[in-house]
Amino acid sequence: MLGAAVNFRLLWLALAVAAVGLLPAGARAAVALAVGVTDNPSDGMADGYSYNYKSESEARHDALEQCRAFKTASKAARNCHLIGGLKKGCLAIAFDPDKDSSGMGWALAEKREDAESKAVENCREAAPRGRQKFCNIDTLKCDGDASPKKQ
Repeated sequence: MLGAAVNFRLLWLALAVAAVGLLPAGARAAVALAVGVTDNPSDGMADGYSYNYKSESEARHDALEQCRAFKTASKAARNCHLIGGLKKGCLAIAFDPDKDSSGMGWALAEKREDAESKAVENCREAAPRGRQKFCNIDTLKCDGDASPKKQ
């Protein structure tokens, strides 16, 4: 059962990357998301995201670099892939906090509530039986949100 969930998650990642590539060039910029996973849920999930960027290329580059530098899931970080980006969009990441759960989901959408609901839905689809209810949003950011303060 776990193998099917992991395979589904990897298939979803490939489809998400392909679908974002079909968006018109003018619809991409401002926010970007990159994610890395392995076949072993206990390796965790690496992520990187950027928002409030003026340049699509800068947002995508930064998101991918953040993902690859994700220290608490270093094995997953080696598998980081750019999910995509949106102009005036939102990104969301949801997961089941159980370290052995395959429940992980993410989404990009034009509206905050759509990104949030799709990320939770994707997490629930990937989660093992009985763990779907534990999927919660971990990260939700939109173009225009206050940027984190630099130290």
